[in-house]
Amino acid sequence: MKRLLALALVFLLLASLAACSETGETVSGTSSSTESVPVESEVSEEEKFVLFSNLPEITFGGETVKFLVEGDYMDTYKSVEVMPQPNSYETLNSAIQDRNDLVEERFDVKIEEFRTSASSEMANTMRENASAGTSEYDIVMPYVPVAATAAQQGYFYDLRTLENIHWDMPYYDQGCVQGLSIGGKNYFLTGDMTLLASDVTHVLLFNKDVVVDFNLESPYDLVKSGKWTIDKLAEMAKKVTADIDGQSEWTHEDRYGFLVNHNFISSMFIGSGLRFTDKDNNDEPIITVYSENATKVFNKIFDLVNDPTACGQIDNNARGFGSTAVADGKTVWVAATEAIASKRCLFRAVSLNSILALGEYDCNFGVLPTPKFEEAQENYYCRVSTIYASCIAIPVNVEDVEKSSVIADAMMQASTDTVTEAYIEVIMKERKIQDDESEAMMDLIFDSRTYDFGTVFNWGGSGESDSNSITGFMNNIAWSGTNTFVSSWETIANGVEKAMNDTVEVFKNLD
Repeated sequence: MKRLLALALVFLLLASLAACSETGETVSGTSSSTESVPVESEVSEEEKFVLFSNLPEITFGGETVKFLVEGDYMDTYKSVEVMPQPNSYETLNSAIQDRNDLVEERFDVKIEEFRTSASSEMANTMRENASAGTSEYDIVMPYVPVAATAAQQGYFYDLRTLENIHWDMPYYDQGCVQGLSIGGKNYFLTGDMTLLASDVTHVLLFNKDVVVDFNLESPYDLVKSGKWTIDKLAEMAKKVTADIDGQSEWTHEDRYGFLVNHNFISSMFIGSGLRFTDKDNNDEPIITVYSENATKVFNKIFDLVNDPTACGQIDNNARGFGSTAVADGKTVWVAATEAIASKRCLFRAVSLNSILALGEYDCNFGVLPTPKFEEAQENYYCRVSTIYASCIAIPVNVEDVEKSSVIADAMMQASTDTVTEAYIEVIMKERKIQDDESEAMMDLIFDSRTYDFGTVFNWGGSGESDSNSITGFMNNIAWSGTNTFVSSWETIANGVEKAMNDTVEVFKNLD
């Protein structure tokens, strides 16, 4: 409902701007992602956004709209967004069917999905179609890094050029629109339809019973007051961490204040209000990962994750948690889930989809945004880890670009009060996050989602685990136990900058 009302406010704002342009008045105002606006009583039923009202009065004679999605070769990160899936949640399946019915009936189309069966199939299919000058599919939904590569090769329309793609509407993720544009162009987008982009949003879980047992401050209150910071996380974590299993070394059976995984280092950096890359006046990326402030921020993150009195490193097999979990025949992820479920962990870094694993446990937990660096920081920022984030794109060789664009936009906007609401319902209610504070946290997290081009292209290397890449060097330093932030960046800086400049030139040369 809040998101639907946000759509209404966009139209009200546009109307007020138009009125002011006629009278010579100006409109000003600011808003924060941590604040809520009491709009329920201010927006009448007539003023609320009407579904599909910004799309043309057109039908397509029962034609099929074909989606290509990432399929069941993946276990966790597979598409459940276009069609109901056999092993998905009934709440979600029902919402997906309702959304599809709305779109099919309004535009007289039949929605079909085709699921990839191998990791290379999406990229290979798009390349083969481009070479043939045709497209088997009307809309494709690759992972963001695959889409970024395909966009460089000229396979996709710039979605901002298509009149039926309303990219500035709230049902598109404006963090993606702004963060992953280049030269004022967006070749792929995320939004209310692309659930995998929500799944891979980085957040923290906390065990409410541990908070009570140790007489700690309410994490919810800290978030609402703007005091949820890295320092506060460390302070609370130290009060909980203890060697409780009688072993001489740290193990997965001990109690941890904070359990963190390798690529969450990047998320804490972004959560601190910094970026690996920013944009210049031409909307082209510039490197911002290294500065005096960035060094200060990384030093604080490094000190926290390397403090055994506060933190355990989930997937570092050189450290006690990971190595003993594996020796005990468990994956580190199962061991981490068991730790927070059994009150042996206060805070755990996760992607939103990891919450679903707690459904097997009787666990009283809540969800939080990534902490700020300091209280003076205005907003919270939750990084979307784009490795497995789905997006939409329209191949340049589609037979009917109007049909593709109309249906893509219709699916996005019809997902707001169906699929997105069901997704939150599954995470919150079916997984026992049922308090009002958690609902507010989920709203804040969705409003705080942040994308960074550096984490998409990983310039200089091959990914977030590569010490030569713009993101990987930071993650690997944190896990090494020796802080070489300055010297490591100096070693790779030229390679990163060259790779980034090469990417920018490729996009400049696209038609």
